[in-house]
Amino acid sequence: MRITMPSTRQNRTKNHSLAANQSGFMVNPVAATIFSGLVLTIVAYSALDLTGTMSRLGSFGPVLPLIVIVWLMYGVYWGMKRLKRRAVRIRIKGPLFMRSLMHDCLQRTCGVLERQMNTPEISSAMIFNGILMDKVLYICAKDCQRFSDIRRQIEGSRLKGTSDLVLASFFQTSVEYHKQALPGEIRQVSDTVMRSRPDLKPLLERLKKAHQVLCTGTGDMLTLLPPDPKRVEKIRSTYRYRPPTPERARRMAFALEAQAFLKANRCENVNPMDRRRYDTVADKVIPILANLLNDYRQTWQNLVDAYERSQSERSN
Repeated sequence: MRITMPSTRQNRTKNHSLAANQSGFMVNPVAATIFSGLVLTIVAYSALDLTGTMSRLGSFGPVLPLIVIVWLMYGVYWGMKRLKRRAVRIRIKGPLFMRSLMHDCLQRTCGVLERQMNTPEISSAMIFNGILMDKVLYICAKDCQRFSDIRRQIEGSRLKGTSDLVLASFFQTSVEYHKQALPGEIRQVSDTVMRSRPDLKPLLERLKKAHQVLCTGTGDMLTLLPPDPKRVEKIRSTYRYRPPTPERARRMAFALEAQAFLKANRCENVNPMDRRRYDTVADKVIPILANLLNDYRQTWQNLVDAYERSQSERSN
């Protein structure tokens, strides 16, 4: 059973007019420094000349005011630079900015999966095998650094995952999920909502929850495809002087088993029982993953739509 994802075309009939407090500009720190330096120079030397202080300062008269002016110019430059960075961070973002964040986040984290689900020629088993490949390469990079023979065995199979292994973020446990940071786009939205739109905090929490459910709601790989306990014990006994933790040994055993299946599948020489085992899991979890992805996209859309409503619409 396949579930087709909704179209990714954005609704361009929305009113993207900026709010009254979203217009304006920020002064360039270099320009502000040069302007303030000229003004301070004219004012300072004119005042010193009119009061006669310049002649009383002696030979160092022209130099001392210049040193003070340069020091003040340095302070103006860094003050304006920090003010500009802070204004960019806390200013009220326009609706186009929020919609752009949604598009970038969905494209970066779910774009590959969504394109595969929208392609009828790609079956659930093929989608699951792609996720499995990223999982194996992720475990190889994260858990097998100290175990070179296992790492060489996985790398020698020449599996090719997606860019940045984006599909490895699915099928996680809650513990694994909370060890990783949220996508940068969600963090930016969270900062904007907390500073300028606290009324959207419930929708923000719903978005974070939808992302967590998307990554963990289908169950983790080691629960869906538990590795052979004998292989786990063999890995721990092989490295008896510095054995891996039981959980790490289970992940490495799972990676070796999945790598063998993917390599045999590529050569079309898969054991029928293994194929039935993996295909059964794929037919079960991929429709669930598609529903969770639909919910995640809709949650993003609800937050962006609420952000784009005018003040009068929000009050009504």
